[in-house]
Amino acid sequence: MYAYKKISILAAVALLLGCGHYLIPGRFQPLEAAQQQTGIQGSSMKILDDGTVTFVQNRLEVSVRPMTDEELNRQYPAQSTNASGPADELPSNPFTYGNWIDPRTGKSPQRLSVFRITVKNYEYPKVKFDPLTVTVESANGRHYYPWGGYDVEEYFRRFPIAYNGLGKLRSDERGDIYTAAKYPDDEFCFSGQEVEGYVVFSKIHDDVAEIAFHIPEFGLRYNFRNEPIETIDLSFRFKRDIKKVKNIDKLAAN
Repeated sequence: MYAYKKISILAAVALLLGCGHYLIPGRFQPLEAAQQQTGIQGSSMKILDDGTVTFVQNRLEVSVRPMTDEELNRQYPAQSTNASGPADELPSNPFTYGNWIDPRTGKSPQRLSVFRITVKNYEYPKVKFDPLTVTVESANGRHYYPWGGYDVEEYFRRFPIAYNGLGKLRSDERGDIYTAAKYPDDEFCFSGQEVEGYVVFSKIHDDVAEIAFHIPEFGLRYNFRNEPIETIDLSFRFKRDIKKVKNIDKLAAN
């Protein structure tokens, strides 16, 4: 009986080890326009070639686009190619690891999940999108919440090495880049204006294949106290392919 139990345990362990694999997610792409549900009369959803999903209501447009690390590195080239400095500091790009390569996998890992939000208002006196109210909901039940200023400070505080000169310089540079690039907090988009910026989340897990980007209570009309009297709830849906490889040596090739 003991020998049989031991063989059963070894067989179970071997089976589990044989099922192990690494996940390689692709980039998020929009679901078809018919699957982008608005439920708002007189509105529509447009899918652009660059992967942007746009809510359109007359002359108001609200667009959401997932960003890739490659795009973010191209936007900040000088801050994305300075890995392996005098103290092996990471690059100054706050959104990616830049050109730093993980020696274990042979590729640069994803640091954060970043979405670009664009609001074009040619319809209402003023509208407001609050980036801190957004949620990302995955099809497998996970929820992700946006980073605020405190989250960013807390995350990057650990990177300066003993607050040496170069480490402090890069820390300040990351903060400046993030502040300039993020969608502004608590700011109206007045008639004739266009406002754009990033909303940042912790990295969406590799096993997530489909997400919904929820914007609750997007403000359309306000009273004289700047209190909302008309709001709408918006959702933008995206999906991605996920590859599975068993050998870690194949990660760099994907």
